[in-house]
Amino acid sequence: MEIASFVWFIIGLGLIIKGSDWFVEGAVWIARALKVSDIMIGATLVSICTTLPEAMVSTSSALRGNTDMAMGNVLGSIAFNSGIILGIVILFTEPRIKGGKGIKTHSKLLVALLAGLFILGVTLGTLSRISGILLLTGLAFYLWRNVKAARDIQKEERETSSIEERTPDKKEKFRAVVIFAVGLIMTVFGADLLVEHGEVIARTIGVPDLVIGLTMTSVGTSLPELVTAISAIRKKAQDLSVGNIIGANLLNVLLVIGIVSSLEPVNLAGNLLYFHFPVAIFITGMTALFISSRKKQMVRSRGYLLVTVYTLYLVAILLQN
Repeated sequence: MEIASFVWFIIGLGLIIKGSDWFVEGAVWIARALKVSDIMIGATLVSICTTLPEAMVSTSSALRGNTDMAMGNVLGSIAFNSGIILGIVILFTEPRIKGGKGIKTHSKLLVALLAGLFILGVTLGTLSRISGILLLTGLAFYLWRNVKAARDIQKEERETSSIEERTPDKKEKFRAVVIFAVGLIMTVFGADLLVEHGEVIARTIGVPDLVIGLTMTSVGTSLPELVTAISAIRKKAQDLSVGNIIGANLLNVLLVIGIVSSLEPVNLAGNLLYFHFPVAIFITGMTALFISSRKKQMVRSRGYLLVTVYTLYLVAILLQN
């Protein structure tokens, strides 16, 4: 059983790697075709699709009544996205945040949402179904604002541009859509295989559900964001990667926690509330501070700092268990 799970685990990893590469290629083409900036595409289209594994795994956990694993998956994914993935992007590319007003707002909104959920947990000790409905309502508003902003940018660029660009032919459009769709399917299916069989391997060695959610499941479901970031670096589309990381984290809160708490009230107590929530707030707060800095370029020292914080967090989790 363990050998079969290990094989499926590797197959899932391979599907994620290749699927994410095709997925990003299609997403970048769509950004160019729609004349929308990479950072806006990253914060909407790419982040929605790369968050699907977290939503799928957490929803499945909530339906089984296992909200510890669901919440561990969300908080662990946010910490991994901000600490490791964004840290890697900064270390290898030192990206410049161009046209970053929207991304600054999103990064601050993420910190505010996490802080609000923490306060709610301290005062009430639970996230009710009403909390979930409010988060999903916020998700609808967030997506509407992003689509509106993308349309405004597209309209402005059309009005100011004096260069007539070549219209892609039907063959190019079909190829881009197919690459995008197939890459998305491979990524989501691969993440499902990786997490499902990763849990079997972890439980064989007696790892608690919360730790599985915070480590193996969160890292597994965040692999699309990681491979997306690597692919974006290779394709020189670092803005897309930064926007994707922030957008994915926001969707982890609005979409994933919204779905989980709508299905099953979530009890917040112990380490989940008083250790993992503060760490998520701290590391996303660092990210928001970096993005909002007057210096638009992110220097490598910030990447080292983010990776170090996440590494210490991971060590603390392992020592606690």
